[in-house]
Amino acid sequence: MTTWRGTIRRSLGLVTVGLLVSVPALGACGGTSGGGAGSGSSSTSPSVSSAPLWAAPGDGALPQKTVAALQSALDAWVAAGHLVGISAAVVSPAGTWSGAAGVDGAGVRLQPTSAMGIASVTKTFVAAEVVQLASRGLVNLDAPLADYVSIPFDAKGATVRQALAMRSGFPEFSGADSMKAIAADLHREWTTADDLALIPTTATGTGTLGGVPSYTNTNYVLLGELIAKVTGLPLAQALHRDLIGPAGLTRTWVQTAETPTAPLTVAKDVPGVTIVDRAGPFLPSRAAASSLGGCGAIASDAADVARWGYLLYGGHVIDSALVRQMEADPQPEPSKGLYALGTTVMTDDNGNTMVGHAGGGTQWPYTTVMMVRTGSAAVSVAVLTPQPADFADDIYNLFMTLQQTATG
Repeated sequence: MTTWRGTIRRSLGLVTVGLLVSVPALGACGGTSGGGAGSGSSSTSPSVSSAPLWAAPGDGALPQKTVAALQSALDAWVAAGHLVGISAAVVSPAGTWSGAAGVDGAGVRLQPTSAMGIASVTKTFVAAEVVQLASRGLVNLDAPLADYVSIPFDAKGATVRQALAMRSGFPEFSGADSMKAIAADLHREWTTADDLALIPTTATGTGTLGGVPSYTNTNYVLLGELIAKVTGLPLAQALHRDLIGPAGLTRTWVQTAETPTAPLTVAKDVPGVTIVDRAGPFLPSRAAASSLGGCGAIASDAADVARWGYLLYGGHVIDSALVRQMEADPQPEPSKGLYALGTTVMTDDNGNTMVGHAGGGTQWPYTTVMMVRTGSAAVSVAVLTPQPADFADDIYNLFMTLQQTATG
């Protein structure tokens, strides 16, 4: 494992434009516009057969003193000018909390239920779905990903497991070209083929197998396609059936197959490019959301994100053995720290193990951190902000203050 503070810039990476990666990156994949991808799909109970790793989250609110301290931390952070606005949530066995402070990119005051794009936290949903499908015998993690989906640049058979762990050797999307194309038509519905077409034929990693870990959104765009092929359902329906529904998430949408509902959060645009549609229903726009697919299309609110982290890594949504698989064998990935299967693994400053994911960063309009401190004192904390943010300077201290306040 690796300490949080020492590797914060590497371990709380990005969803789209690389935080420290030299070539900015965009994920992609389309869906169908309109509402309710979950409609018409049968609901299933969570695939949990062994005992959960932690107790169920508490049903009530945290103590009032703790609630006041948590809200005060948000207010102080905005008042100090670190961020224009922020929402956050805590889920623990002792209870739950969510709060907000400041405004969004349009100057509208944020609410605890304000929906935002959660960027690469989407990868935790996709990874959980893939390992669950593998446990049902529907996917072989050590088979070539090209056995399941068409990969025009993959000539040597990178495996599903390698894609999950960012060790496929696949090339990244051309971030600058993708951002320009999104900005050119904010109402365009993108597909995986559209995004793959942006990969230069000379891109590093084309046609390689394994090798040095490299965090590339291409992996999860293709894994989203795998889920659709194997289940026979659009990605949104599969995730709702197997994960979002069983977890009881009521404000989580897989864009653009689903349309988020108010209150919506208008993001602040990345300097130099306009990809936010202030009048549209998708976050940050139809073009941007549909370009993300399995690497970052989900929108949610802080309470749902924190609940998802607790239930996923606590073994309440997928079997505990699968959770351990998602956390196992982390490898040093230059832009992410230690990375396993859709999961960053690290320790905090006090030596506590933490798992989870982050998304967004300095060149994407929404920034999200969802990390869970594991063990006997498990607590899940989610922080969402409607602006490009530096994980080291803008997010870390607030995140740790919330975690420490929630656990006393």
